[in-house]
Amino acid sequence: MKDKNIGRLLSIIHRNLSAFMDHSTPAEGIGHGQKRLLIEIALNPGRTQEELSELLLKDKTTIARAIKGLEKHGYVRRERNPRDKREFLLFPTEKGLAVLPFALKARDKALMELTKDFTDEEYHLLEKFLRRVAENAVNLRKSSAPHL
Repeated sequence: MKDKNIGRLLSIIHRNLSAFMDHSTPAEGIGHGQKRLLIEIALNPGRTQEELSELLLKDKTTIARAIKGLEKHGYVRRERNPRDKREFLLFPTEKGLAVLPFALKARDKALMELTKDFTDEEYHLLEKFLRRVAENAVNLRKSSAPHL
């Protein structure tokens, strides 16, 4: 039988990383999930909500809600896609770009601290395993079995 501590460990990692990012990144009115999304928009301006949903392995509704909050607080703006008028392209505002250096510095520090004393091989294995766990988590949510 598999050890049942993985969920608890993932929860501990998530809570502590979220708290660290919230404390390290000055962006009022938005949470850590929105900060993660803001980083992606600032680093890759002009992406669509659907592209961000696929990249971050989050459902479209969650992404739409997060973008609405980012837009409300003045961190991003939407522009109609000239090639497909049904889509919006997302761009950081000046306020959003001002957050980016803090967020990147915090992200880099977190990665260094989380993987300190790892060999290159261990780091790559961890990344490979976590990618599989993330994909499995997305598939689990998509299966959305109401009764186990």
